[in-house]
Amino acid sequence: MELRESYYNNWATIVIAFCLLLLVIAKWIYKNEFHHLLSAAVSDRYIKVSRNENPHHSLRILTVTVYTIGLALWITKLSYTEGRTSLDFKTFTLILTGLTIFFLAKRYFSMMIASLMKFDEILELIEYHRNTYRAVLGILLLIINLLIYYTFRDSIVVVRSLSIVSIFIFAVYHLIILYTYSKALLQHSFYFILYLCALETAPYLLLYKYIMLSRAY
Repeated sequence: MELRESYYNNWATIVIAFCLLLLVIAKWIYKNEFHHLLSAAVSDRYIKVSRNENPHHSLRILTVTVYTIGLALWITKLSYTEGRTSLDFKTFTLILTGLTIFFLAKRYFSMMIASLMKFDEILELIEYHRNTYRAVLGILLLIINLLIYYTFRDSIVVVRSLSIVSIFIFAVYHLIILYTYSKALLQHSFYFILYLCALETAPYLLLYKYIMLSRAY
């Protein structure tokens, strides 16, 4: 039991510490911009001012990495709480791999469709907006993971409650993005329907299926 407890603490602690290290590096290298980036949590001014920059900026790569790892940690804990998977590094790795492939595939599939349908510029703005929010949500996920892995690790009610709050926050930011660019997309109603079905709904259903299948391993 002690060995199992030690293993549990070790792998989760190392992963969370790695996320903290990435944030420290991001803040150290991009001190001013890092603070401006956090302001996107309550205002879209930063996004409007900076969205003409390269969306693959190193700061966003670091923060989106933290977001992806944090999301995998959260899903691992929630899935374990619901009795669907084990709470171990192997399960976390499977979920993280699935998320990484999902985000990359979704990104390049989106680019392909946008190129074919001639709305590349709109998609780039959406992705930039989305990655900025992911950077902010990555920090939120880090806080939530600290709570559910250490402070309230054995409380199913707290884990579920924090998960519901997280899903609500994610949904709000997602709706903000759709609302912000809906007018541009609605100019081409077919593109808007295609975007919602092929790029916003179907991929998440496939991701859910992958996570459910991971329990078999």
